[in-house]
Amino acid sequence: MVCLGAKAQETDSFFKHMYLPVDFGASLCTTDGIGGAFYMRACLEYRFNVAKGPFIAAEFDTRTHAYSKGSIVLGNAAAGDAAYTDLLVGPGWRFSCSDSFKIALSLQGGASNLAMKEVAEASAAGKYALKPLERWYASAKTNLMLEYYLNPAFDLYASASLTATQYPNVTFGGMDPIGLFPTFCLGFSMALE
Repeated sequence: MVCLGAKAQETDSFFKHMYLPVDFGASLCTTDGIGGAFYMRACLEYRFNVAKGPFIAAEFDTRTHAYSKGSIVLGNAAAGDAAYTDLLVGPGWRFSCSDSFKIALSLQGGASNLAMKEVAEASAAGKYALKPLERWYASAKTNLMLEYYLNPAFDLYASASLTATQYPNVTFGGMDPIGLFPTFCLGFSMALE
């Protein structure tokens, strides 16, 4: 006798464990003279267990803070915009409160690129030009996310994070060589498969 009603087994794949969190929000800075910024984050997250437990996250964060001279000792511009790009990777843990509500904590380390403009003399006498100036610094980030799942492969979340960037040559004039950037965001996450 042949069984015609056999169920097809669902296969587990690498991409079912890969998630893409994307969020937008506001980034602040604890150093005087550096203003707030629009913040954007894109991340790839590998979840060993899709519902809870450990995960690995690799992030690309970007934000641009306005600054005034004295707050950043890098370049010679009196004021301008300091663009930060963070490349971070590290572990995290997801706690399941229910099927719909989860809490995720993570800690990443990596590098932060600080890019700004510097004033330089142009080829014509009496003229000035802005030239790019960049430096890479060590960076670490801790993140807390409150997640609400609309289905197992898609969630909405609110996140609070703190990025610490170390400036070994004391980029902040006479200040602490570690810049702290608290960030608050709203976003969504979806499975790649």
